[in-house]
Amino acid sequence: MQNLNIPNEINVKSIFNNKLSLSSTNYKTISIKRKKQKKLLDFLNKDNPYIKGEEPGSITYVGKSDIRFLRNSCVNKLDMSYSHHKLIFLNPNYEFENMLNNFDVLLCKDANIGDACLFVEDNSKQTIFSSGMVKLNFSHEKYKYYCLAFIRDDYFRLQLDSKTPRGSTIRHAGNAFLECQIPELLDSEEWVYSIFESLIKNVAFSEKVSYEKMMETVDIIDDELMTNEVEYSSPSIKNLLNEKRVDAGMYSKSVYNLRKNIQIYKHGYSDLSGFGFDLKRGPSLQKRDLGRSIQTEEYKPNYNLLVYPSDVSDNGYIEKTTFLGARNPVWFLENKNILFSAEGTVGKTFIVCDEEMKFTTNIHGMIIYPKEKQTDLKKSVFLGLFLNYLRIKGIFDKLSVGGQGGSFAVGYWNTLYIPHFPEEIMGILEKKYHNDVNLNPFNFEMEKIQNSGVFELNNFRIKCQAVIKMLTDDIKLNQLKDINYYLQKIKKM
Repeated sequence: MQNLNIPNEINVKSIFNNKLSLSSTNYKTISIKRKKQKKLLDFLNKDNPYIKGEEPGSITYVGKSDIRFLRNSCVNKLDMSYSHHKLIFLNPNYEFENMLNNFDVLLCKDANIGDACLFVEDNSKQTIFSSGMVKLNFSHEKYKYYCLAFIRDDYFRLQLDSKTPRGSTIRHAGNAFLECQIPELLDSEEWVYSIFESLIKNVAFSEKVSYEKMMETVDIIDDELMTNEVEYSSPSIKNLLNEKRVDAGMYSKSVYNLRKNIQIYKHGYSDLSGFGFDLKRGPSLQKRDLGRSIQTEEYKPNYNLLVYPSDVSDNGYIEKTTFLGARNPVWFLENKNILFSAEGTVGKTFIVCDEEMKFTTNIHGMIIYPKEKQTDLKKSVFLGLFLNYLRIKGIFDKLSVGGQGGSFAVGYWNTLYIPHFPEEIMGILEKKYHNDVNLNPFNFEMEKIQNSGVFELNNFRIKCQAVIKMLTDDIKLNQLKDINYYLQKIKKM
C-alpha cells in the first residue's frame, strides 16, 4: 500500500533541515499513489494547533474521585477509544488544567508514539491527560474524524516513526507529527468527511457501551452471589492432599470466600459437566489441515473471521480482526459456543449468540460447548459472563498455574463450581450481552448503540472498522468510489 524508501544521495539543504543529522533514517520517504496531500499542521488551528497534557505526579493519586488521569498506557492502536480500567483517579484538591471535552482527539507523542484515540466523555467525571500526549485542535470540525482515521493508519505511523530519533528507552517524537502527510480530498469527495465521523463515533461508542455493559454484568452476578460473610480458615493437610496443589493462591481468602458462597447458594450449584457443558481445544491451522491459506487484516468476501483468544478485549468485544482464506473447509465455532482464553490472560470469554457469525480460532483457544443442542442460549451467556466475572475478580489469577499470565488447562476445571442462577436473572444478563438492534455503519445513532447487546456491538464494530480500512486504502490508492459502492459492500458483510 505504501513504500518506505531510503535515497541514495541527499543534498546539503536536507541536512540543514534535519539539524545536521547524518542518520539515514532521517531521510526515509514514504509514498502513496495519491499525490495531493497536506501536512497534519495544515488541518489544525494555526494559532493553537495542539494543547500539551500535564503530569500531576503520583502524590496526587487516590483510590477514587471525580477527577481521572488518562495516561499513554490508556491509548493503543487497536481501540478507537481508551482503556477505561487503566485510568487513575486524582485528588480534586489539586488544581488541574486542560480538562478533556467530548470528542477530543488525543495523539501520543512519547513512548507509544502514533497511538491515537477519540475521547468519549463520562458525564460524571472530569478527565485530564498526560504530558506524553497532545490534544489536537482542528481548524474545522469536519477534519477531526477524517484526520483521526489516517493518524491511526500505518501510512501516518511509518512517517512519524521515520521522523523520530532512535536509541532511547522511551522515544520522543517532539513536534514531528505536525509534518506528517495526510491525503487531501477533492471537492467532489467531501461526502467522505461525514461518513468518517459516523464510522469513528460508532466504533468509539460501541467500545464504551460494551465496557459499561460488561461491568454491569459483574455487578449483577456479585449482588446475587456474594451475599454471605464467610469466616476464612487456613487449608488443612487433607485439603492439600485432595487438591494436590500447594500454590498459595488456591487457598487464598478470595477463592475461599467465593467457593463458600457458591456452596451455600440458595439455588444450588454444579461443576461444568453438571451444568450441561463440556470442553475441547480449538482447531489446528497447519497446512496439513487447512491446505494453502492466507491471513489478512483487510476484509475479503468469502474469507473467514479468525479470532485468537488474545484478541478478545477486556470489554467483551473482539479487539483485533484477522480474515482467513483457506483451500480446505474451515471448522467454525457454533451458536452457544464460548471461546475461552485458557493461556496468557486466563478467563477472557466471547459467546457466540447466533448462527450467522462464523469464526474460527486456533489450538490455544478453549471451546466450551453445550452437551445438548436444545440448551437455552441464556445458559451459555450466563456461563460465559460468570467466567468473565471470575477473571475480573482475580479468581483465575489464583487458580491458574505457571508464569506469563498462567494456564488453566482441562485438568484444573474441577476446581470451579457454577451457581444455578434463576431464569429471571439469567434473562437480564442475556439481554446485556445479546440484544439485536438494526445498526447502520454510515449513521451514528447513540440510542440504538446503547440498546444493543455486547455481541451485536462487537459485530457492528468489526463492520465499521472494515469500512474505515476500505475507505482509507482506496483514498491512498487514489481509487475512491462513490458512496453507493460502499453501501453495497456493507450489505454483503
